[in-house]
Amino acid sequence: MVRTAGIKGSDWAVSIGGFRDASIGDIDGFLERMGEAVAPALFQVFDADRVAGWEHLFFAAVNAVKAHEAGAAISRSLAIEVLLYVSCQDQISRALDLMGVTPSTERVALLVLADGEEAAEKAFGRASVALGREDDSVLGLDAEKCVRIKETFGVSDSELEAVGGSELDALLWLLVERGALLPLRR
Repeated sequence: MVRTAGIKGSDWAVSIGGFRDASIGDIDGFLERMGEAVAPALFQVFDADRVAGWEHLFFAAVNAVKAHEAGAAISRSLAIEVLLYVSCQDQISRALDLMGVTPSTERVALLVLADGEEAAEKAFGRASVALGREDDSVLGLDAEKCVRIKETFGVSDSELEAVGGSELDALLWLLVERGALLPLRR
C-alpha cells in the first residue's frame, strides 16, 4: 500500500512503496520509462534490500526538499538530493553504489515527489506498472536485513546501543539521523 504525505512547509508531497519481482534489465531504458511515467513528478528508485523502512525514505525526502528550498542542496536535481540523503553520502557515485538498482535488482523501493498528495499518488500509480508486484513488506526490517544494512552503512553495535531501543528501530533512526546530519559533512 502506497504511503503518501505532504512535506510540511512545502508544496511537495511524497509517495513511497515497495515492489517485489521487479524486472529492470537495461538501467538507462528503465529510468527513461520511469521518468516518462511519473512526469511531471520526480522519482527515485532504490534497492529495497538496503532501505530501513518507509520512514528512512520519507525523512530523506523531507531533508532533501528542505535543503533544496534553502539553497543548500548538493545536487541541482531534487531526485538526486533524495538519493544522497537516503544513502547518507555526499558523493553521487557512492550513493548510487550503496542504494541504486542494478539490472538484477528484484526488490525495489519507489519514491515519487510531486506538487501535492493527489499528484504524487497518481504519478506513483503510473510508475508502479513498470515495477512488478506491489509489496511494501520489502521495505520492512528483519534481523537478516538488519545485518546487511549495518554492513552496507558501516553501523556498529555500539552505535545502535547508544541510540537505544530495539536493534531494528535503532538502525532506522540512526540512518535517519545520519541523513539529517549530511549537510554538516560538506
